[in-house]
Amino acid sequence: MNKFIKLLLLITIFNVLSIQPALAKTVYYDTYNHWAASDIDFASNTLKVFKGYGDFTFRPENNITRAEFITILAKTAYGQKQMNEVYTSDMSYNDMSDRHWAYTFVISMYERLKPNKDYSFYDIFRGSDFYPDRPITREESVALLAVFSNDAIYDNNLNFKDVSANNRYYNEIKRLYNSEIISGYEDGTFKGSNNITRAEAAALINRVYRDIKTSDSSKYLNKIEFMPIKGEDMYSYFQTYNWSNATADDRKFIKAKDTLEYVSYGGLIFPEDAHLYDLNAVETMTELRSKGYYNVVGTNFYMITFGKYSDEEKSKLADELLASIMARNDLNDSELMQIFTLLSKYSVSEELYMGALEKWYNLTENNNAKINILFYRYTYYIKNNNKEMLRALVFDDLKKSNDIPSLLNINWDLTADSELIDFKDYSFGKYSYSLYRDTNFLRYTSGINSLNKNLRIVELVNLLMIEKAEKPSTPDLIEYEGIFSKYSLNRLYVLNFIGESERAFVEGINDYDIIKTFNGYKTNKSSIDDTYIGILKKVKK
Repeated sequence: MNKFIKLLLLITIFNVLSIQPALAKTVYYDTYNHWAASDIDFASNTLKVFKGYGDFTFRPENNITRAEFITILAKTAYGQKQMNEVYTSDMSYNDMSDRHWAYTFVISMYERLKPNKDYSFYDIFRGSDFYPDRPITREESVALLAVFSNDAIYDNNLNFKDVSANNRYYNEIKRLYNSEIISGYEDGTFKGSNNITRAEAAALINRVYRDIKTSDSSKYLNKIEFMPIKGEDMYSYFQTYNWSNATADDRKFIKAKDTLEYVSYGGLIFPEDAHLYDLNAVETMTELRSKGYYNVVGTNFYMITFGKYSDEEKSKLADELLASIMARNDLNDSELMQIFTLLSKYSVSEELYMGALEKWYNLTENNNAKINILFYRYTYYIKNNNKEMLRALVFDDLKKSNDIPSLLNINWDLTADSELIDFKDYSFGKYSYSLYRDTNFLRYTSGINSLNKNLRIVELVNLLMIEKAEKPSTPDLIEYEGIFSKYSLNRLYVLNFIGESERAFVEGINDYDIIKTFNGYKTNKSSIDDTYIGILKKVKK
């Protein structure tokens, strides 16, 4: 059977490599069913930092040398702009020179550790010789990895039997352990002097790559996201027209709209087809508006979208459009999505914007549309930097404790000073963590408190969070997976925007546990993990 599997994999390798060299994927027949197969594949084909051997093997259980490990870590760091490649250095080991194949990677790592306050490259690899072909140990690899891992969500103490607080890399081991980059053995030990295998190295590289990626705070909580509405990506007439009984102005509007749409999607008008289009479509829309054409929503939408007007002029057109929405009852969800997506870019009257949103809310029965209306309300006050109103809105939503039907029942009478707002009030909500104010883990455990070592712990500035042994049940959210997922991200965005990072962290870590129970998590695990880990790192202080 083993011979058959090897033959099958060799045939697969040959076929993959012979299809197209640019698309060739590295496949190793000795990683089949290996515990690190996916890590090896990722490191070899996505990060492209690992190479196998000429006989199509990876040899996962072989030890990896110091030079080899530094090389793959350096390549990963280069790709994430965490380290510069250098070609000259004052590094002085008797057995290392520019004739060694890994020299530039090693000196680049040496230079990268120079600013490190806690230890240098020489502290990791002591002595007058570097011994590049010596297998690297777990402790040595931790010291190198820790340079690129600065953030951890959790703050659990180390429980390794063989790692004391006096260990020179105690803080680094603790941070990497809490970042789930490293783990211990089943007997509760770390065994820092053990060598690491090529398979283990691939797993470590994969994890540190994701840790680096999720530590870039610029990637997270940058915008409000919306639920999809069928038809929102298609330009609308914003009116029902029947060509057979259309007036002359109706025909002008239709032709102008169709022209603008055709050109916007890359259409080219040839001279012989010019009579089929309106070559002055924006001017036609302007003319129709000036003579009082009844489809104000349509004319103003296309004037704002395609016209070369000042922002002040577009704001005036937008206010007219909003007033027209309030007077109509026939606009559908996709049309209103197009309108508010456009108008949210401009300065408009708060009274008209909220009035038009409320009109939409009263017309729709679509839950996606209702939650988007809530999001557009956030968007307006974010654009206008009205943090007091945002505080009132998001706090009112928080009090509904993730009950989606209650969230969809929007309160339109809220004002910025409508109630006393305290974001440190955690009396409402069902949390995956027990919350303890104004204490830390040391004080908590100094009394009679005992703790399950498998529970996760987080220490914020004034808040201790300890994972509950039993998670709260969330069956009521299953039918609202999509809505809850978007609401979670947008609520966290608003909390971070108004400076409530502690509350953002608490809600974020709770939402993350909830979303892990959803069916959508099973099919999109990697992306969701990256998103929430990145958010939690960003808001943790």
